[in-house]
Amino acid sequence: MSTPFPTLLPPPGPAVLAHPLPPSTSTRDPAIPPAFTEALSVRIAVYIDEQHCSLANEIDADDPRSWHWIVYASVSGPKSSNRTPNFSNGPSSQPQDAAEASEQRRPSGVKLPVATIRLVPPPHAPHPKPGSVDGVGGAWPTSSESGELRPSGDAPTAMHDGHEPYIKLGRLATLEEYRGLGLGKLLVTTTLEWAARNAEALQLKGGEGEGVALEGEGVAREREGVVREEGWKGLVLVHAQKGVEDFWRGVGFVRDEGLGEWVEEGIVHVGMWRRVSLDGA
Repeated sequence: MSTPFPTLLPPPGPAVLAHPLPPSTSTRDPAIPPAFTEALSVRIAVYIDEQHCSLANEIDADDPRSWHWIVYASVSGPKSSNRTPNFSNGPSSQPQDAAEASEQRRPSGVKLPVATIRLVPPPHAPHPKPGSVDGVGGAWPTSSESGELRPSGDAPTAMHDGHEPYIKLGRLATLEEYRGLGLGKLLVTTTLEWAARNAEALQLKGGEGEGVALEGEGVAREREGVVREEGWKGLVLVHAQKGVEDFWRGVGFVRDEGLGEWVEEGIVHVGMWRRVSLDGA
């Protein structure tokens, strides 16, 4: 079995917001990178078909501005039931570019996208309120010092000061028959190593990021001040499904009890943080 290596897709741009759902290669806008369609196919198989989340919500405003990684496996043919993984090889230290990977696909077999993840740069909408369901209801606990409700937006917790910019990992998904091979850990490790080497690409400067449709209070504050002044220093967030909290703990993330629990798409989520050391810092 070849060594799996994730393929990198840089931010694909706003065209992906018009991607047909379910995916259709015959009607796909040529401005949409094929690798995004392939990543989306994995996400739909896991989040829509398995977990019954809403198809309409699968593509969101973060997709155009995110970096995406995809792992491919070679199978003998499109109708073959034999899916013993034979992963594409990549360079020893850098992920393949999506276009380069496409050129390397062998006509004798089929390259099947089997796992994916995305990295969302700052800024971000505020965290969901503890106890909320799909953004409705819930409340921040009262402050033990003042007795006042915590404000909307990113209020401080023991693990985040409410101001420091962070990147966010999400949409981590692996096809069921390819689980147990370490692909999730590989994707997280590859993504964070890339981020540590490319911190400059994750900074919001000047007018960059303008026009990005982010929802929720507090985003304008981040855009106008905090993100531009401080820059990203290595802080990473994941809104993890509670059922896979142990996985995220195993790759170095720690749960932030101050963020509580909330429900998205019928699934309980928790907030978890990790800090990475930036290359050259």
